[in-house]
Amino acid sequence: MLKKLTSIILSLIITASVFSMPFSAEAKSYKQQLLDKGFPESYVSYLVALHEKYPNWVFEPFKTDLDWETAVSGERSPHRDQVLQKTSSRGSEWFCQCSNCSGNAQEGSSWYSASEQAVAYYMDPRNSLSEKYIFQFESTKYNSSQTQSGVEAIISSTWMKNANITYNSTSGKSTTYKDADSNTVKYSKAIMTAGKDSGMSAYYLASKIVQEVGAKTASTGGACGTRAPFIGIYNYYNIGAYSGAMDGLQWASGFLKLKNSTKIYLESEFDTTKKAPTADGTSVFMGQYASYISSCGKYYKVKLYNEKSGGFTTDGKTGYILKTDFSTTYFNISTPTYGKPIFGRPWNNPYKAIYFGAQYIAYGYLQYQYTNYLQKFNVNKNSSSLYGHEYMTNLDGAQSESAIMYRAYSDASVLSQKRTFYIPVYKNMPKEKCKVVADTSTPEEETKKQVKGLTLDSRTKETLTYKWDKFEGATKYYIYIRNVTKGTTFDKTVTTNSATLKGLTPANEYSVKVRAYTSKGWSDYSNENVKHALPDKMNNPSITSKGSHYIKLSWEALPGADGYYIYSYNASTKKYTKLKTVNDGAATSAKVSSLKSYTDYTLCISAFTVDSKTKESAKTAKVSAKTKMAKVNLKSLSSPSKTKIKATWEAVNGSEDGYQIYYARDKDFKKIVAKKEITSLATTSYTGKNFTKGVKYYIKVRTYKTVDKKKKYGKWSNVKSVTSK
Repeated sequence: MLKKLTSIILSLIITASVFSMPFSAEAKSYKQQLLDKGFPESYVSYLVALHEKYPNWVFEPFKTDLDWETAVSGERSPHRDQVLQKTSSRGSEWFCQCSNCSGNAQEGSSWYSASEQAVAYYMDPRNSLSEKYIFQFESTKYNSSQTQSGVEAIISSTWMKNANITYNSTSGKSTTYKDADSNTVKYSKAIMTAGKDSGMSAYYLASKIVQEVGAKTASTGGACGTRAPFIGIYNYYNIGAYSGAMDGLQWASGFLKLKNSTKIYLESEFDTTKKAPTADGTSVFMGQYASYISSCGKYYKVKLYNEKSGGFTTDGKTGYILKTDFSTTYFNISTPTYGKPIFGRPWNNPYKAIYFGAQYIAYGYLQYQYTNYLQKFNVNKNSSSLYGHEYMTNLDGAQSESAIMYRAYSDASVLSQKRTFYIPVYKNMPKEKCKVVADTSTPEEETKKQVKGLTLDSRTKETLTYKWDKFEGATKYYIYIRNVTKGTTFDKTVTTNSATLKGLTPANEYSVKVRAYTSKGWSDYSNENVKHALPDKMNNPSITSKGSHYIKLSWEALPGADGYYIYSYNASTKKYTKLKTVNDGAATSAKVSSLKSYTDYTLCISAFTVDSKTKESAKTAKVSAKTKMAKVNLKSLSSPSKTKIKATWEAVNGSEDGYQIYYARDKDFKKIVAKKEITSLATTSYTGKNFTKGVKYYIKVRTYKTVDKKKKYGKWSNVKSVTSK
């Protein structure tokens, strides 16, 4: 009886609890749950349909806090960052028709800048809320539930299917990759290991590889290993392939480059057992690039090449060069350095390309760009490179990779597994999802829609002032500004046809364009105007070394600078004389040569930028130094007549008073027989008399300067000898 009473009481409690929670999450419709999360109404019907088919899928809004039109404009600046391949199914409305883009291929012969409509179409998440394209919003972070068989499903349409890693080595030989235990390794196993160790989704990595180099055979540039000069170099993710696969191979090779500071020899005859050259090498040009072949003791075996318009030279010399003769900033190091990811380059086998490529992607993208969509469209404001630092220029790349993942998940029967999608949400989005429609306006009508006459009126180191032609009927103007140097963007709205942009970074380059708003809506943007803010004044440079005719300076590079001018300053006349131009904004030192010996110099440095004009900072960063006394070059000795000896030397260009000559009967000058001072620096010879016939004499020369009634001397010249007649 007690058990029955207890059961009745519990039933009443449960019933009361149910009726007391009519507004709980459990009772809400799934549509309302999505709206409460922050999804717009226009997203919801698509997500509800996906939820009904895949109830384990979780949808989270990624709130960009960006205005929709601003984001689309940001992604199109510059236009070359968004390209589409021309196909028979894409009309002209898919491609940009501006004067800079129309008819100009951006990559290869078939990739052209996309139109604003096309960019908006692919950026609009509502065009991808289907089971085929939703996976561009899936997290790219490591998922322990993923399996090697799932990876095999993704790569099943390629040469990698169920295959061990084989490749063309840097010496041109077919090779099978083996791990540290001499075991062969399948491509799918390498991808699984790369995913786990990098923290990246193995399925994402596999899809990325298929998108970039997937084919029936390993024939594409990043996967074939046969593209000279990068024989045996691989880049399965096409990292760094900004204008094609060859750029990516150079990136994967590690930019091995000969130094500029020394004479360098290439050894063609080499004993690989003794690891040493067997004959004299030949001199090679400094500054050349080299593609890695092998390491041999203190030497690298390499193939030299140079960059040229449209590609790389392939006929460079092959041989051995000392490792110390190379700049190896991005070469042969397996761990990242802050700001300069290196990651085990050169990638001279597919395993390194797969493994270290995953490390690189994780290092650069996993924190803020953790979906395929965010890697294609960087709309994360927490990133330091809003609208920049994007993995690919291919506009439909994220959708294409999503389709690959969808097919793989479907083939592996894992579509219904629990997974989370982070879907971007923007402010002020169009009520309907974006479409690409044919343009029916005439060229004349389009011209009338564009803001004209955008010009720079004035500038300082922190401001740029622009003006443009008034636009008929305009009530306001929207200014879109992109810091080209940093990759960041911002905007400004004004009611007049001029504006001053404030708070800019000195020497940084800014891209500006303007559009007008009328009762008919927004006009087209003006043409871009790209200018630098003026450079800031430099901090005081320092002297790192000096000689008789040179001074070497160092300084802190100014971000955005295109280069530096070095001047000599005359305090008496208050005039500056330009001594050197350094055409490298990243430079931090320079050697100023052809100076006078033992002379006081006040040097100053100013940064400059170049757009339509060259602008430089104030010449206020000064440092003073005195060059050393010159070492004389003794050219010749002769005995023109009996008991006479004539010495001839090169003139010294400096402030010394003259020369001192020593004569001795021994080369150590312990038996000095005569001294002579020449009081003119312009004099370049002297004939001494009364020397003993038939005796060999040794002569040396040096400069001198009288300072405070005391003589100071330069270094002795070289020593020469002659026998007196």
